[in-house]
Amino acid sequence: TELKLPDSSFAALNAFSRISFFEKIWKKERKVQLNGEAFFIVAKGSKFDVETSAGIVSVLGTRFNVKNRKDYFEVVCFEGSVAVRSRQKAVKLSPNQMFRIMGGVITTENITLESMPAWRANESTFKSIPFLYVIQELERQYDVSITTRNVDVHQLFTGSFPHSNLSLALKSISIPLNLSYQLAEGKKIILTDEGN
Repeated sequence: TELKLPDSSFAALNAFSRISFFEKIWKKERKVQLNGEAFFIVAKGSKFDVETSAGIVSVLGTRFNVKNRKDYFEVVCFEGSVAVRSRQKAVKLSPNQMFRIMGGVITTENITLESMPAWRANESTFKSIPFLYVIQELERQYDVSITTRNVDVHQLFTGSFPHSNLSLALKSISIPLNLSYQLAEGKKIILTDEGN
């Protein structure tokens, strides 16, 4: 979903994501509450805050992505600068920097970026992410339920999957880890590691 905010700032929401804000007080306080993942292009002006359950992201005018899922919080700065305050740490990000809290572990690193997040081009991309988070994102994008059998969901995964073809997405996450998949009744999928 894409929407224009009252000051002409732009927000694009990923699957199973939502934002809320108070339009009547927008001129005094540019603030949105985010649950899920969104990419923002913020019009220059007064401070703009994105509040999540894991932390607050503050900017003046910039382009950035915020992802707030269960046990996972990530902010990526594409342009300008972004201030991030979590319960554990406060950092300022410059372009091509990422702040992440995953499973309670905090990291800040320099990364190579395209002009927008991969999910805006209908693809989910991962670099050294526990496989559990990959499964959860595939479930969100395709509205399916995945069960694993003998799969180490904590092993790290690097790769991507498309949002437009479930069969190709399943091959993209199963082949690199030597897994097999089976479509069950309804919207259920079983991933199996035959080697274990």
